[in-house]
Amino acid sequence: EIATTFTGMFYLGYIPSFWVRIRQLGADVVEPTRLMPLVKPLFERLGQNNLLAYLPKKIHYPITTGSNFIFWTWLCIAFSDVGGYFAGRKFGKTKLGAISPAAGKTSPNKTVEGVIGGCTFSLVLATLGAWIQKWPYWYVLGPLHGVILALLGLVGDLTASMLKRDAGLKDFGDLIPEHGGIMDRVDSYIFTAPYGWLMCGYVIPALKKLAEARAAVGVVV
Repeated sequence: EIATTFTGMFYLGYIPSFWVRIRQLGADVVEPTRLMPLVKPLFERLGQNNLLAYLPKKIHYPITTGSNFIFWTWLCIAFSDVGGYFAGRKFGKTKLGAISPAAGKTSPNKTVEGVIGGCTFSLVLATLGAWIQKWPYWYVLGPLHGVILALLGLVGDLTASMLKRDAGLKDFGDLIPEHGGIMDRVDSYIFTAPYGWLMCGYVIPALKKLAEARAAVGVVV
Protein backbone atom coordinates (compact mmCIF):
# COMPACT_ATOMS: atom_id res chain seq x y z
CA GLU A 1 0.00 0.00 0.00
CA ILE A 2 2.89 2.36 0.68
CA ALA A 3 4.28 1.72 -2.80
CA THR A 4 0.84 2.34 -4.30
CA THR A 5 0.51 5.60 -2.39
CA PHE A 6 3.88 6.92 -3.53
CA THR A 7 3.18 5.81 -7.10
CA GLY A 8 -0.08 7.72 -7.02
CA MET A 9 1.65 10.83 -5.69
CA PHE A 10 4.23 10.62 -8.46
CA TYR A 11 1.69 9.86 -11.20
CA LEU A 12 -1.01 12.34 -10.14
CA GLY A 13 1.11 14.97 -8.42
CA TYR A 14 4.71 15.30 -9.50
CA ILE A 15 4.43 14.57 -13.23
CA PRO A 16 1.45 16.91 -13.89
CA SER A 17 3.21 19.64 -11.88
CA PHE A 18 5.40 20.27 -14.91
CA TRP A 19 2.44 22.07 -16.49
CA VAL A 20 2.65 24.62 -13.65
CA ARG A 21 6.37 25.03 -14.28
CA ILE A 22 5.76 25.55 -17.99
CA ARG A 23 3.17 28.22 -17.17
CA GLN A 24 5.87 30.35 -15.54
CA LEU A 25 8.28 30.21 -18.47
CA GLY A 26 8.83 33.43 -20.39
CA ALA A 27 7.08 36.21 -18.49
CA ASP A 28 7.24 38.35 -21.63
CA VAL A 29 4.10 39.16 -23.60
CA VAL A 30 3.65 36.93 -26.61
CA GLU A 31 2.76 38.61 -29.90
CA PRO A 32 2.04 35.99 -32.57
CA THR A 33 1.90 38.60 -35.33
CA ARG A 34 1.39 35.95 -37.98
CA LEU A 35 -2.26 35.80 -36.92
CA MET A 36 -3.06 39.16 -38.49
CA PRO A 37 -2.37 38.04 -42.09
CA LEU A 38 -4.80 35.18 -41.43
CA VAL A 39 -7.55 37.28 -39.85
CA LYS A 40 -7.55 40.19 -42.31
CA PRO A 41 -8.17 38.16 -45.52
CA LEU A 42 -10.88 36.18 -43.71
CA PHE A 43 -12.78 39.33 -42.75
CA GLU A 44 -12.38 40.72 -46.27
CA ARG A 45 -13.67 37.48 -47.77
CA LEU A 46 -16.72 37.62 -45.49
CA GLY A 47 -17.39 41.21 -46.56
CA GLN A 48 -16.74 42.52 -43.07
CA ASN A 49 -14.12 45.14 -43.91
CA ASN A 50 -15.65 47.49 -41.34
CA LEU A 51 -14.57 45.11 -38.57
CA LEU A 52 -10.93 45.56 -39.53
CA ALA A 53 -10.99 49.04 -38.02
CA TYR A 54 -11.58 47.52 -34.60
CA LEU A 55 -8.64 45.13 -34.82
CA PRO A 56 -5.30 46.15 -33.29
CA LYS A 57 -2.32 46.36 -35.58
CA LYS A 58 -0.90 43.43 -33.69
CA ILE A 59 -2.89 40.77 -31.91
CA HIS A 60 -1.55 40.66 -28.36
CA TYR A 61 -1.73 37.76 -25.95
CA PRO A 62 -1.06 39.09 -22.42
CA ILE A 63 0.15 35.71 -21.27
CA THR A 64 3.48 34.02 -20.76
CA THR A 65 5.32 32.11 -23.44
CA GLY A 66 4.68 29.00 -21.39
CA SER A 67 0.92 29.59 -21.39
CA ASN A 68 0.91 29.96 -25.15
CA PHE A 69 2.87 26.72 -25.42
CA ILE A 70 0.43 24.92 -23.10
CA PHE A 71 -2.56 26.10 -25.14
CA TRP A 72 -1.20 24.71 -28.40
CA THR A 73 0.10 21.55 -26.76
CA TRP A 74 -3.22 20.72 -25.12
CA LEU A 75 -4.99 21.46 -28.38
CA CYS A 76 -2.69 19.02 -30.19
CA ILE A 77 -3.37 16.30 -27.62
CA ALA A 78 -7.12 16.84 -27.89
CA PHE A 79 -6.98 16.69 -31.70
CA SER A 80 -4.85 13.57 -31.44
CA ASP A 81 -7.56 11.88 -29.37
CA VAL A 82 -10.26 12.99 -31.82
CA GLY A 83 -8.23 11.95 -34.87
CA GLY A 84 -7.38 8.61 -33.33
CA TYR A 85 -11.02 7.92 -32.49
CA PHE A 86 -12.41 8.69 -35.95
CA ALA A 87 -9.53 7.11 -37.86
CA GLY A 88 -9.88 3.99 -35.74
CA ARG A 89 -13.62 3.76 -36.37
CA LYS A 90 -13.35 4.47 -40.10
CA PHE A 91 -10.18 2.65 -41.09
CA GLY A 92 -9.25 0.54 -38.07
CA LYS A 93 -8.43 -3.02 -39.10
CA THR A 94 -5.06 -3.81 -37.55
CA LYS A 95 -5.23 -4.19 -33.79
CA LEU A 96 -2.46 -2.50 -31.83
CA GLY A 97 -1.84 -5.84 -30.17
CA ALA A 98 -0.45 -7.13 -33.47
CA ILE A 99 2.69 -5.04 -32.98
CA SER A 100 2.57 -4.70 -29.18
CA PRO A 101 0.96 -7.57 -27.26
CA ALA A 102 1.17 -5.61 -24.00
CA ALA A 103 -0.69 -2.65 -25.52
CA GLY A 104 -3.23 -4.99 -27.08
CA LYS A 105 -3.90 -6.66 -23.74
CA THR A 106 -4.24 -3.31 -21.98
CA SER A 107 -6.49 -1.69 -24.58
CA PRO A 108 -7.80 -4.31 -27.05
CA ASN A 109 -9.92 -1.86 -29.06
CA LYS A 110 -7.06 0.39 -30.17
CA THR A 111 -5.84 0.02 -33.74
CA VAL A 112 -2.69 0.94 -35.64
CA GLU A 113 -4.78 3.04 -38.03
CA GLY A 114 -6.18 4.96 -35.08
CA VAL A 115 -2.69 5.71 -33.81
CA ILE A 116 -1.64 6.93 -37.27
CA GLY A 117 -4.74 9.11 -37.48
CA GLY A 118 -4.03 10.62 -34.08
CA CYS A 119 -0.42 11.35 -35.03
CA THR A 120 -1.54 12.96 -38.29
CA PHE A 121 -4.06 15.29 -36.63
CA SER A 122 -1.56 16.29 -33.97
CA LEU A 123 1.21 16.78 -36.54
CA VAL A 124 -0.85 19.18 -38.65
CA LEU A 125 -2.00 21.27 -35.70
CA ALA A 126 1.44 21.33 -34.08
CA THR A 127 2.99 22.55 -37.34
CA LEU A 128 0.44 25.36 -37.53
CA GLY A 129 1.09 26.26 -33.90
CA ALA A 130 4.86 26.26 -34.40
CA TRP A 131 4.48 28.58 -37.38
CA ILE A 132 2.19 30.99 -35.51
CA GLN A 133 4.48 31.03 -32.47
CA LYS A 134 7.49 31.62 -34.73
CA TRP A 135 9.47 28.67 -33.49
CA PRO A 136 12.93 28.31 -35.01
CA TYR A 137 12.93 25.65 -37.72
CA TRP A 138 9.16 25.36 -37.26
CA TYR A 139 8.82 23.22 -40.40
CA VAL A 140 10.83 20.47 -38.69
CA LEU A 141 10.18 21.08 -35.00
CA GLY A 142 6.41 21.44 -35.42
CA PRO A 143 5.73 18.05 -37.07
CA LEU A 144 8.15 16.32 -34.71
CA HIS A 145 6.48 17.93 -31.72
CA GLY A 146 3.05 16.81 -32.93
CA VAL A 147 4.04 13.17 -33.39
CA ILE A 148 5.79 13.00 -30.01
CA LEU A 149 2.75 14.49 -28.28
CA ALA A 150 0.44 11.94 -29.91
CA LEU A 151 2.66 9.02 -28.91
CA LEU A 152 3.12 10.24 -25.33
CA GLY A 153 -0.62 10.78 -25.11
CA LEU A 154 -1.08 7.18 -26.19
CA VAL A 155 1.34 6.03 -23.49
CA GLY A 156 -0.64 7.98 -20.90
CA ASP A 157 -3.88 6.45 -22.13
CA LEU A 158 -2.47 2.93 -22.03
CA THR A 159 -0.98 3.48 -18.57
CA ALA A 160 -4.33 4.63 -17.23
CA SER A 161 -6.05 1.63 -18.84
CA MET A 162 -3.49 -0.68 -17.24
CA LEU A 163 -4.11 0.80 -13.80
CA LYS A 164 -7.87 0.49 -14.20
CA ARG A 165 -7.62 -3.07 -15.46
CA ASP A 166 -5.34 -4.01 -12.57
CA ALA A 167 -7.82 -2.51 -10.09
CA GLY A 168 -10.79 -4.15 -11.80
CA LEU A 169 -12.36 -0.80 -12.71
CA LYS A 170 -14.02 0.35 -15.90
CA ASP A 171 -13.54 4.05 -15.15
CA PHE A 172 -11.71 6.13 -12.56
CA GLY A 173 -14.98 7.78 -11.54
CA ASP A 174 -18.50 8.67 -12.61
CA LEU A 175 -18.38 12.47 -12.57
CA ILE A 176 -19.02 12.71 -16.32
CA PRO A 177 -21.90 10.49 -17.49
CA GLU A 178 -20.72 7.79 -19.94
CA HIS A 179 -17.19 9.24 -19.86
CA GLY A 180 -16.01 8.37 -16.37
CA GLY A 181 -14.11 10.65 -14.05
CA ILE A 182 -11.66 13.48 -14.54
CA MET A 183 -8.69 11.13 -14.81
CA ASP A 184 -10.42 9.33 -17.68
CA ARG A 185 -10.41 12.62 -19.58
CA VAL A 186 -6.89 13.83 -18.79
CA ASP A 187 -4.86 10.61 -18.86
CA SER A 188 -3.34 11.58 -22.23
CA TYR A 189 -1.90 14.75 -20.70
CA ILE A 190 0.09 13.10 -17.90
CA PHE A 191 3.33 12.06 -19.61
CA THR A 192 3.33 14.97 -22.04
CA ALA A 193 4.03 17.37 -19.15
CA PRO A 194 7.75 16.53 -18.56
CA TYR A 195 8.33 16.48 -22.30
CA GLY A 196 6.63 19.87 -22.65
CA TRP A 197 8.92 21.29 -19.96
CA LEU A 198 11.96 20.01 -21.81
CA MET A 199 10.75 21.36 -25.15
CA CYS A 200 9.60 24.78 -23.98
CA GLY A 201 12.30 25.33 -21.38
CA TYR A 202 15.37 24.04 -23.18
CA VAL A 203 14.97 22.83 -26.77
CA ILE A 204 13.16 25.83 -28.26
CA PRO A 205 15.36 28.46 -26.51
CA ALA A 206 18.50 26.59 -27.63
CA LEU A 207 17.29 26.44 -31.22
CA LYS A 208 16.38 30.14 -31.10
CA LYS A 209 19.94 30.98 -30.12
CA LEU A 210 21.22 28.75 -32.92
CA ALA A 211 18.93 30.44 -35.44
CA GLU A 212 20.01 33.89 -34.27
CA ALA A 213 23.67 32.92 -34.53
CA ARG A 214 23.17 31.60 -38.05
CA ALA A 215 21.21 34.70 -39.04
CA ALA A 216 24.04 36.89 -37.72
CA VAL A 217 26.44 35.34 -40.22
CA GLY A 218 23.95 35.55 -43.07
CA VAL A 219 22.51 32.03 -43.04
CA VAL A 220 18.78 32.05 -43.79
CA VAL A 221 16.78 29.94 -41.32
